[in-house]
Amino acid sequence: MKLVSNAHFSAREHAAREIDRIGHMLVTRWDRSLATHLLSLVCNLERHVDDRQAGQLQTECITLRELLQQWLLQNDSMPSEPERYDELRHHLGIVSQLAMMEDRQQQPDQLHAGLAQAGPHMIYLWMPDSEAAANLAEQLSCFGFIVRSMYQASKLAQALTEATPVAVLAYTDFNVADPIFTLAQTICGLCPLLFCSPRHDFEARLQAVRAGADGFLGWPLLAHELIDNLNFGDLGEKRDPLRVMIVEDMVSLADLYASVLQHHGVDTLQLTEPAGVLDSIVQFRPDLILMDMYMPDCNGVELAQIIRQQRLLDGIPILFLSVEKRQSIQLDTLTLGIDGFLTKPVAPEELVVTVINRARRYRKLRSYIINDSLTGLLNHSHLYAQLEYEVLRAKRDQRALSLVMLDLDHFKTINDTYGHPAGDEVLVNLARFLKERLRRSDLISRYGGEEFAIVLPGTSQEDTARIMDALRQSFVLIEQPGNQRTFRQTFSAGISSLATAGDTTELVQQADDMLYQAKHKGRNRIEAYSFTR
Repeated sequence: MKLVSNAHFSAREHAAREIDRIGHMLVTRWDRSLATHLLSLVCNLERHVDDRQAGQLQTECITLRELLQQWLLQNDSMPSEPERYDELRHHLGIVSQLAMMEDRQQQPDQLHAGLAQAGPHMIYLWMPDSEAAANLAEQLSCFGFIVRSMYQASKLAQALTEATPVAVLAYTDFNVADPIFTLAQTICGLCPLLFCSPRHDFEARLQAVRAGADGFLGWPLLAHELIDNLNFGDLGEKRDPLRVMIVEDMVSLADLYASVLQHHGVDTLQLTEPAGVLDSIVQFRPDLILMDMYMPDCNGVELAQIIRQQRLLDGIPILFLSVEKRQSIQLDTLTLGIDGFLTKPVAPEELVVTVINRARRYRKLRSYIINDSLTGLLNHSHLYAQLEYEVLRAKRDQRALSLVMLDLDHFKTINDTYGHPAGDEVLVNLARFLKERLRRSDLISRYGGEEFAIVLPGTSQEDTARIMDALRQSFVLIEQPGNQRTFRQTFSAGISSLATAGDTTELVQQADDMLYQAKHKGRNRIEAYSFTR
């Protein structure tokens, strides 16, 4: 059955490429014999579209066929050059692209497993009851994870049918009779499987790889070691997928590109109106923009220039998608800061490889530029630039916005008592904690030293105070490692909002004043600004 499906698609792909080749010859030069040949190719393509696959492709084939038939019936005239460059090229691009990609779905075992649930992340722990296991579960819950512990194959199998977790963490000594190895294939088809073990030998690691494990951790295990593993490499990309914005006026094509990319674990946002692009970039924070070159009202070149004029958006890679095959035009667009050109019809493999590789590279380079090297949070200067933009947007849209200035209590004492490496670990733990507990739309920054700043768009001062107080109570429960023993750490925070501040400078000053108040009143507390102060 799979061979028939592949053969069927191969015939369709061949027909699509031939339609594209002959069609673009007709675009540049009208010739009745070429038009007749193109018409036969379109009719032939229709025969390769069965009822189950009909959808948009069959509709577009009919449209293109009727257009060609209409032109061929006009014996005493021929379509004008604008008609061919606009109407014919438009329909050619849609038909050939749909034929290349529509209904070509990946097999389930080829798909990247992503997060299947929204909200708090769930982890399943497969390990026998012990103090170490209970402590790990407690610490993970402080970071915002929902933890379910079990050590019976039937319970784990049942749990996997009820909800898909972020990962399954399985303790094992790699005894061949361990039931986890029987369940490994099922787990790996749903979510990442990570092993933790007191064994570190090569044979154990080999067994883990053969079982399909995505990670191998030591035992006993600290919560932050697991969190770091979940945020690193391929696992990190599954938790925070690459984000691609698709700007395409044809909804059917935008859906098609999005479907292909989503099958490879990419998060997509589709836009058909160029006017909404700038705000959507700020909210969605794409790692790449995939844009049609020819759109009504505002073409891709114009829209790319608008994006490049924005200081914060200038570095986002932009790839053009177009039926444009003239090299001179393509080269001209590259001089405007466009990062690449994909000519329609684009094969699914080319789309995926080009988009994912460029998006990954941009995400990595951006992290070097805008993030603090120790914590991975936004650095001071980029926080300020983003804050200014968010304040302007909140005022324009009449939405709430709050700012939090947060400081670790008695941080010098930590360095003096446990050493600077322990102090650095506390900073990193706080960064991990904030990233896990706050929304992706919130901006988190290491403001300087042991001070952090958090911007919460769309959040009132009252809600921010409740959120931060809950975080304060959870953070103090996290065990911080220091000199072969653990300790607890607290923080203080000051809050301001646009309800009391007129601009960015005032917002920062009010939050800073409130942080000073929290410190002055004994630390380990939250203070919010009010007009009555």
